[in-house]
Amino acid sequence: MAEVHFTGHAVESMKKRNIKPEEVIETLEDPDIKAIDTLTGHFVAVKGNGKALVVVYDARLGGIEVVTVYKASRKAQIENRLRKGRWVRV
Repeated sequence: MAEVHFTGHAVESMKKRNIKPEEVIETLEDPDIKAIDTLTGHFVAVKGNGKALVVVYDARLGGIEVVTVYKASRKAQIENRLRKGRWVRV
């Protein structure tokens, strides 16, 4: 896998939400859903059912830059973004 860099915001989000870097890397390596956010242009990787881990990132020349990380408490939130076209699978 390409080198993974975390923005300051991503690091703060991970600390606040008790998300380990290993969980983020696992989600990036083997996502259940991979999409692009049509509003922001960022890539989105989602892994897990229930409280799914959502990793928002950009692909850079030197690797991957993780922008933010959160746990989606509602599966419907993810499904709605896909259904309404906010996120488009890639």
